[in-house]
Amino acid sequence: MKDELLRIAQEVLSEDEVDEIIKDKFKKAISDACESAFRWGDAKNAIEKKIKEVMVPYIESRDFSEFLPKMDTVLTEIVNSDNCMADKKILENFKALMIEPEQKEIKVTNLFEQWIKWCENDIETSDLEINYDDGVSYQSVSCEMRVEEQDKPSWSDFQRAVIVFENEHDEELNVEIPISKWLNSTINDGEYKLDFTKDIVISSLRRLNDFQVLLLRLERAGTKIIIDKEYDDSYIQPEAEPEASFS
Repeated sequence: MKDELLRIAQEVLSEDEVDEIIKDKFKKAISDACESAFRWGDAKNAIEKKIKEVMVPYIESRDFSEFLPKMDTVLTEIVNSDNCMADKKILENFKALMIEPEQKEIKVTNLFEQWIKWCENDIETSDLEINYDDGVSYQSVSCEMRVEEQDKPSWSDFQRAVIVFENEHDEELNVEIPISKWLNSTINDGEYKLDFTKDIVISSLRRLNDFQVLLLRLERAGTKIIIDKEYDDSYIQPEAEPEASFS
């Protein structure tokens, strides 16, 4: 009986099918070992290190400005899509935030002008008098700009200030814009920069107005704020046209 079993075993082990089974099992064992090594451990770390050494310099050297016109085209198509009308404001603000400001610095008086331009379109016109002298228009609203420097602790290297734009007719349009500068001239040139960083989530884009989007773009670009005046005043001329009434 023993001899018979040995004979059968020898016949089975000599068959090609057994060779294939052994080969398959051996391949699987190697595959499992490699997969385990690449999932964690020294092999995985070594591969990640080599990829970073090659990819990071490549990415840093690339000029992605060529893709901005393409992205602008795609976003414009999305904004104008009938399927996205409910979220059009979100998409418009997102598109605007992606546009890099051209100016590396902006005078506070120019920023004041941008605020006035936004106010002219959004100001509340109820209770405003109507002028009939040269056509029909709402009475202009006086406004002012001032830069208020804040007290600085003696140990701090930061000087903070607030830019205030305000009018007395529509207080919803008034803004306070925090700015700060680093006083160590060996590190910084001493110019103010916007200082109101906050996380922007997708849902909040619906509530941002055009002037807030501008400020976020300027801050993201690190645009310098040049204080060419600490005080100025002007007028907001509403763009809305009243209905003429001569009774």
